Amino acid sequence: MELVITDSAISAFAITVLILIIYSFDDLRTRKVPNQFVFSALFIGVCMGLLNGHLLEYAVLHLTVAVFTLILGYILFRIGALGGADVKTLFTIAIISPGIEFADWGNPILEGILVVGLLFMIPLIVGYLISQRKTDESNVIPLIPVILGAYLVIQLLALF
Repeated sequence: MELVITDSAISAFAITVLILIIYSFDDLRTRKVPNQFVFSALFIGVCMGLLNGHLLEYAVLHLTVAVFTLILGYILFRIGALGGADVKTLFTIAIISPGIEFADWGNPILEGILVVGLLFMIPLIVGYLISQRKTDESNVIPLIPVILGAYLVIQLLALF
């Protein structure tokens, strides 16, 4: 793994973190992320990715992660493991910042699948642990703040 810090990586990281913070506040408040937020975030992210070259430079990574996220997200949503807002958030990450932004692994497919797998696995584990400790009957756990934390940990580990 080689440390690579570029303008496109910094902007993809910053946009993703900003969007995840906005989504987190909404998830904590209402347990939902409106589709208008998702479409706006995707539009802004795609425009920025095209303008700074991130989307074209890492096209294989973006495509791999988007397809993997759609398939895995749909399956986990259908079985009730994740909510719609969680899947929409993970898909937003897949489009805007699909891999490890500050490192180059050389194999974009492996990198994409590993990062997406971790971004799915960490919230599922945390959600399960929280559900085991809850005493009230509500079963909706806001996982987008957990996704934000997982994203930050994955991205910042590349710096060490």
